[in-house]
Amino acid sequence: MSNPLFEKELNILIYSVVWLVIAFIQFLLITLVYDLQPLVAFADTLIYNSLFAFLAVILWYPIMYNNPEGKINLSTFIFYIILGIIILLIWLFTGYYLLRIFFSENETYFHFLNDSFLGRVIAGLLYYFTILLIYHLIVYSRALQEKKLSETKLNLLVKESELNVLRSQMNPHFLFNSLNSISSLTLNNPDKAREMIIKLSDFLRYALKYGQKEKTNFEEELKNIQLYLDIEKVRFGDKLVFEYDIHDDCLSAKVPNMILQPLVENAIKHGVYESTKAVTIRLSCSESKDGCKIKISNNFDPDLRSRTGTGYGLKNVENRLLLIYNKEGLLTVKKEENLFEVTLNIPQN
Repeated sequence: MSNPLFEKELNILIYSVVWLVIAFIQFLLITLVYDLQPLVAFADTLIYNSLFAFLAVILWYPIMYNNPEGKINLSTFIFYIILGIIILLIWLFTGYYLLRIFFSENETYFHFLNDSFLGRVIAGLLYYFTILLIYHLIVYSRALQEKKLSETKLNLLVKESELNVLRSQMNPHFLFNSLNSISSLTLNNPDKAREMIIKLSDFLRYALKYGQKEKTNFEEELKNIQLYLDIEKVRFGDKLVFEYDIHDDCLSAKVPNMILQPLVENAIKHGVYESTKAVTIRLSCSESKDGCKIKISNNFDPDLRSRTGTGYGLKNVENRLLLIYNKEGLLTVKKEENLFEVTLNIPQN
C-alpha cells in the first residue's frame, strides 16, 4: 500500500507547508531566545526538521505492514515504543553529527546543542506520536473501508445467489400443462400444436436469455407476457381475455426480468381456473413519481371457491423486488368484491 503522502499532490504540499511552519517557528525561537547567529539557527532547523520529515515518510511502511488492520494490542504497543526509540536515536545522532561537521569550531553552538538535548527529545516524541496517530488513523480507516467493501461484495454475491434461486422457481406446472395441451393438439389440430410449440420455445428462450440479468425493458417483458398468454389461451380459449393500457413512456422503463409472469399466472390460477365465464386480465403501466406503476388485475366470481395456493408467487415477486431495489412496499395487493389487483412500483433512479 502506497504512502498516503504521495497519493495526491495536495498531500505533499500540505506536508511540506507544515514542516516549513514548524521549522520557521523553531528558527525564530532559537534566534531570539538563545541568541544564535541566523545562519547557525537556519542550519540547525533545516537539518533536524528535514531529517524528521524524511523519517516520518519512512515511518509509514513499518506501521502499515506490522499493523495493517489498525488494531491496538500489547504487541502493537511494544512495537510502537521500540520503533519510536529507534527513530529518535537515528534523528538525534544523525542531526548531531551532521551539525558537528558544519560547525566543528563553533563552541557556543555546541554548548547550545548539548543544553537543548532534552528539549529535542521532547520535541521528537511529540513529532513521533503525532505522526504515529495520523498514520494509525489512516491505516484503521483504510482497513475499515476494505472490510466494508468486502462485506458489500459478499452481500452482492449472496443477493445474486438468492435472485438466481428465485428466478429458478418458476412454477413447473405451466410447462407440464403446456406440454399436455400440445400433446392433445397434435391429434386434433397439428397446425395449432406447431404454433404453440413455437411460442413455447420463444417463451423459454426469453427465460433462458435473460435468466442471469436483473433487468430488461418493459417492452420485452410485455412481448414475453403476450407469448405466455397465447399459450394459456390454447387451454382456456375464450374464458381468458387480456387487455392492456400501456403509456409509451413505460416501454423503455427498466423492470426485473420475468417479473410479470408469476403475477399473470396467479391471476389465471385464481380467476380463470374455476370460472365458467370469461375472466379479463388487465395490465396497465403509467409513470409515477419515483418510476413507473404497473397494475395487473382480474375479475373473479366471489361465489366460487378459488384454488387454494401457498401465495408463493406473490411472495417470490416481493422478495425479488426487495433484493433488487433494497426497498420494501413495492408490491401491494388489493382485493375487492369481484376484483383482485396487484400493483408494482418500479423505481427508475
